[in-house]
Amino acid sequence: MIRLPIDTKSLYFNIKNDNQSGHTATVATPLKQGKAVHDELAQIYELPENVESRSREGIIAKILKNSRAEAVIPYVYVFNKISVNGEIIEDIPSFCIYVREETAKNNVHCGRQKVHYPPSFRYEDDYIEINNREVMRAMSERLKSYAFLIEAFEYDVEERLLNFDALIVGEKDVPYSKVFLNKKGVGNKFTAAFSESADSYDTEIIALREHLGYENVGPDNYEEIQRNNKELAIDFTLRDLQQKGIEGIRRLSNEYPYSLYDLEISKNGRKQYIIVRNTATKLKYFTMPFNKIKFCMDFYDNVSVALVRDITGTPCIEWYSVSDINNMNKSINSITYEKRG
Repeated sequence: MIRLPIDTKSLYFNIKNDNQSGHTATVATPLKQGKAVHDELAQIYELPENVESRSREGIIAKILKNSRAEAVIPYVYVFNKISVNGEIIEDIPSFCIYVREETAKNNVHCGRQKVHYPPSFRYEDDYIEINNREVMRAMSERLKSYAFLIEAFEYDVEERLLNFDALIVGEKDVPYSKVFLNKKGVGNKFTAAFSESADSYDTEIIALREHLGYENVGPDNYEEIQRNNKELAIDFTLRDLQQKGIEGIRRLSNEYPYSLYDLEISKNGRKQYIIVRNTATKLKYFTMPFNKIKFCMDFYDNVSVALVRDITGTPCIEWYSVSDINNMNKSINSITYEKRG
């Protein structure tokens, strides 16, 4: 398997631009500039181009047709076998990726190479049909129309298959500012403006005060305590997974605090999503907003819920499948009313 990582903001779908200007996908990643080479991405040179010479010439002509700078296209790659997160997508056009090199001698960037993969690119002749946009739409359908970004292309040499390593980062049309501008580093916390914890106050407050002191917990600091408890619960869940021998665990909540799940693991080449909930009580209960419930239903076989009980005392963990939570008793805390027309 050849893995080709690309820039985080370069290829995404179903993310709504809520900025006044700019902030569009770059649809390219630098490969070579001066003496600097992106070593991992440079593995692209090892890939077969998978395109006939007649089609190759037509593709290059279309790429350079409206170019405002002198350039050449030394490599063109066309893929007719596509998968996303390990799931093959059939009956779709081919996807094209190419390398563009600046050649103007008076250009400071002369010799610079970038790997390009524009969703807008289309090409068709008697031998081939390329439609990058349709491929992205097909991936979106497979991912239930959630907002996603592509972190890497993965090429299976034996199967001649291009896999898109997609990261689900929110609901469809999630604002750009929630995905990228608020992307957090390790140690940062959720923004209170988007907190989920308010509905649990009545149930949690007594247990929290018993453990932390009656004068130490109240409405003014409840959000902060719950954010800290969420981090403790994720830490506890991580240790539980590691004790079970699971490796390669990704902690999404540190990278994308508004993601629909907290941890991601891989099982047999397929992504598995873990939503972590916690309670200061010893009750087997938890709350979840509707968007996460919908995510569970959409990825029925790929989601698990980890409930850490007695989080401020002696924590213990309970694991639930989507089938399990469907069989639990439920109560509705709020309903949105809207008059239309």
